[in-house]
Amino acid sequence: MQTGSAKTVEVPSRRYGRYRLRSRLGEGGMAEVFLADAVDARGQPFSVALKLMRKDVSVEAFADEADLMGVLDHPNLVRKLEDGEAFGRPYIAIEFLSGGDLDRLLRVHERLGRRVPLGIALHTCIEVLRALSYFHQARTRSGRPLELVHGDITPSNIFFSGEGEVKLGDFGVAKARGATIGPQDGILAGKLHYLAPEQTRGEPPLPASDLFALGIVLHELVVGVHPFLREETDEARVMAAIRAGKLPLLDSLDRPLAQILRRALAPDPASRYHTAGEFAGALFTWLLDSGQSPSRQHIQDWLKKVSGQPLL
Repeated sequence: MQTGSAKTVEVPSRRYGRYRLRSRLGEGGMAEVFLADAVDARGQPFSVALKLMRKDVSVEAFADEADLMGVLDHPNLVRKLEDGEAFGRPYIAIEFLSGGDLDRLLRVHERLGRRVPLGIALHTCIEVLRALSYFHQARTRSGRPLELVHGDITPSNIFFSGEGEVKLGDFGVAKARGATIGPQDGILAGKLHYLAPEQTRGEPPLPASDLFALGIVLHELVVGVHPFLREETDEARVMAAIRAGKLPLLDSLDRPLAQILRRALAPDPASRYHTAGEFAGALFTWLLDSGQSPSRQHIQDWLKKVSGQPLL
């Protein structure tokens, strides 16, 4: 949760390795996240998001995430700087992204009664799909396919740099068919409201499951609401809604864009986009045809305007 503009909680200064804690940014499934400062080899100060492993998380799972981040290298993925241990507590230092996460930006827009500009919404999803295209095809250093699935595509795991770059983060529940990484088969991982239908049936996640989850994010961005009982807490009802795949609100959209969303959110994985690249291509074509492709300056101006807005 690397968010520089969200409300932070000051914490007592404490050093972890070469990092000194400044404030608490939040907490995820595997770690507490802090804003921390350090000094590089040239004596220049810099900030990181420091993930400190929670006490109820297995060391193996946390190490899997650190190892996986060490293998992956793509401009649309959150970058690991290093990992280590201090006071008996493992940590991962990752780049600090001052633009915040998409979940917070969506909540700001909701408070203001506005939608994310359509061009920026589609651009954001295209950038996440660039990350997923690399992620799904990633290989070990020896060239063996990892067959990775992210498994936790949600607005809170999509981040923005201060310059408007979009990055996908949090690989804590990523599953690799080509390596012993991730939750065991049959263990439900990821956030309930962003599961794909096959995951609700206890089946292993697929690359198509990540595309379905991003389809939910895209629906939130362009329609303004979550498609599947976002405020419902009854797991059985939420899963039933996901499996049913009813999307009545798409009738209000431009037909080609609605067709893109219907395919992304198809209950049957075989009916979805076959690859992240194919999904991204459909969105990119729509942007070109509509003339709504945002410029970098447009994205930066939007981000500057909303990232500093309070939630209340």
